[in-house]
Amino acid sequence: MYPSTIYRVVAKALITDENNKVLVVKESQDFWSLPGGGLEHGETPQECIVREVGEEIGLLGVTVGEIAYSTSVYLDQRDYWMNWVVYRASVTSTDFVLGDGVTDAKFIDISEIEASTHLLEKLIVETVRSCQPY
Repeated sequence: MYPSTIYRVVAKALITDENNKVLVVKESQDFWSLPGGGLEHGETPQECIVREVGEEIGLLGVTVGEIAYSTSVYLDQRDYWMNWVVYRASVTSTDFVLGDGVTDAKFIDISEIEASTHLLEKLIVETVRSCQPY
């Protein structure tokens, strides 16, 4: 039997501050993720990032650059593949206004989550390590 062929494409933003800390968000869960989310039909990854960053943390001045990292992982609990595509991005403000379902947003040093066993936190660490120096 073949595994599910459903693929969910997510566009994430790698946004760093002047100390090379990485912007992360929590959305009604107990783990961090990069800002961004699933592409809607007809939407470009860049449009997705701008929309998601606005929805998640209320920032409108988002500039999206080139792809920084990409990988695919199988999500057993959802029975589909996720294509994780991370773009370098920057923001003009860090005055966060948390959106619906978002419980926290902050810049972190990835050493804070290096020992995590959660898939999305492991992907953050993998992404940042592959992009150093920023």
